Amino acid sequence: MAQCAKRRPRPLVWVVVALLAVATALVLPACRGQTAGPSDIQMTMQVAPSPAAVGPAEITLALRGADGSPVLGATVDVEGTMNHAGMVPVRVRTEPLGEGRYATRDFHFTMAGDWIIIVQAALADGRKVERTFELKGVAGEGMGKPADPAGQMQH
Repeated sequence: MAQCAKRRPRPLVWVVVALLAVATALVLPACRGQTAGPSDIQMTMQVAPSPAAVGPAEITLALRGADGSPVLGATVDVEGTMNHAGMVPVRVRTEPLGEGRYATRDFHFTMAGDWIIIVQAALADGRKVERTFELKGVAGEGMGKPADPAGQMQH
């Protein structure tokens, strides 16, 4: 009776396995994040009107350094989206208000429901900061369901 010799894995198999492991290690952390960029930058978001409802809204962001000093001279973009198919994101650039505060002038909540607000800031020193805020329960037109009692969120 012939006996099968044990086959050793080929070197190419080990190379492929190693490449897959490295690719997975690089991709997974990027999928998780709610925060990107320097952790020394604090960001708060306030939405008016509060509670938020379908229609025009002003989103005000305050950027502060680790020491509490205002972050000046940033270019701040806001993207609002939802987590379901068919949603066209709302993208606007903020205007500086001074003292590290930036506000949207033409943001519109286009649908009722839970929104994801993604803020991307290019700081004057060249660093980039991204923060994601969840805004629960944007009400339909004429409805008074609270989205966030204080209207303010922090990251």
